[in-house]
Amino acid sequence: MKKILIISFMIFALTVNWLSAEKLTGMKVWGSNFIDIRGYHYFKNGEDSLKFGGMNTFRFNFHNRNKRYGKIEGNFDLIIPFGFTADQFQTLIDQSEASDTLSMPYYPLFVHGNTPVLLDIRKLYLSLYLPFADITLGRQIVNYGKGVVFSPIDVFSTIDVANINFERHGSDIAAVKIPFSYLSGLDVVTEFPRKHHEYSSALRGYFNTLGFDVAVNTIYKHRAEELIAGLSFKGDAFFGVYGELVEHFADDLSKKYFEGMFGLDYSIKNDLYLRTEYYYKNSNIQNEWGKHNLFLSFQYVINDLMNVSAHVIGSDAGGNDQMLMYSGQFYYNILQNVNVIFYTRYFSYKEEIASAPDLEYAVRVEVKF
Repeated sequence: MKKILIISFMIFALTVNWLSAEKLTGMKVWGSNFIDIRGYHYFKNGEDSLKFGGMNTFRFNFHNRNKRYGKIEGNFDLIIPFGFTADQFQTLIDQSEASDTLSMPYYPLFVHGNTPVLLDIRKLYLSLYLPFADITLGRQIVNYGKGVVFSPIDVFSTIDVANINFERHGSDIAAVKIPFSYLSGLDVVTEFPRKHHEYSSALRGYFNTLGFDVAVNTIYKHRAEELIAGLSFKGDAFFGVYGELVEHFADDLSKKYFEGMFGLDYSIKNDLYLRTEYYYKNSNIQNEWGKHNLFLSFQYVINDLMNVSAHVIGSDAGGNDQMLMYSGQFYYNILQNVNVIFYTRYFSYKEEIASAPDLEYAVRVEVKF
């Protein structure tokens, strides 16, 4: 039944888009279908083994054409994993059902044989544009921070490090944005609570001074009863400079924990792009990162159709919780609406994780509409 409803909705949306193509009404619809084929290489326990998997992702985007007084926007991924990748997703689903918590940001629609079919709703919200403020309700990617990978001030949206484009997942929120000028304003955001999930409320004021965009944030985590105060900034000083300074207040404000991120980016002739981020975290702050964390990124644009890139993410290198990921990509716009991406990733863990491969080879073929 769920499958029939999804297909019916997509056919309806595409029909409305075609009928209203020449008018400033209706919906604008676009998206793509991309298939990743992967090889997972294991070197553990003296064994050399290779497993194959992948997934088919149908991405569907839409928003209304006339956005003068309001906006509706959606971003959906329908995911069908296969091979070893399907086994990995099924393990996450089993963990979610056993613990009654969400171990992944996907909704399992159904399982056909041993293959789960999943839905990732990254965005689905409406906004009202009033004379004094913008009001937003629904699922949105709220990006308060400045970091690409490390952003301690981003409590609402989380980055997917396993995603080759480092995409973020959204949160179900209610937000009021009050602009003071083009470069300053006040945002109030609260997250809708759900079972076994931390939810937060935030007050954010932003402005521009001396060529820097600056934001002052106050955040409250309701279940942990923790107050967070943070400052973020971004500007140019020969290099692009950005960072976040965050202080946590716990146990009725009696305990304080600090975390911070500092980043630099630089481009040469709009062909070569370099970026680095360093993130420090107090050990009392619970997340997937270690005390010292580093992100390095390089991209070279060969021409309008091709580019190569490489990334390194390291956490507590040399320590007991070491995690390192090296990745490289070659992107080729092979036809007008067809892209091919070859990518590989190498993983290094101090403590061996049985399900994690040592090396991954993959190709992605994407057709856009």
